[in-house]
Amino acid sequence: MLRNHLKIQESDTLERVEEIHLKNRGQEDITTWSIKGPDGRLKGRVTLFDKFCNRRSWPVNYRITQRDCSGKIVVDKLTDSL
Repeated sequence: MLRNHLKIQESDTLERVEEIHLKNRGQEDITTWSIKGPDGRLKGRVTLFDKFCNRRSWPVNYRITQRDCSGKIVVDKLTDSL
């Protein structure tokens, strides 16, 4: 699951904000979630790049990027599976 790759608390929730389907050769998908605390306050964002292996020098399927509210990168990870 995506939560296993993130630095979030159990009480935090992920809310899907945007999903982009790129009609390029690799049919890449980019999905963005907001991270909200139990009080509903925004704590950051997560972006998942799917099918990330097309024309890249590293053979992985996903890139996960987590940012805090100020835009600072907390997690930037390449992985084969979620």
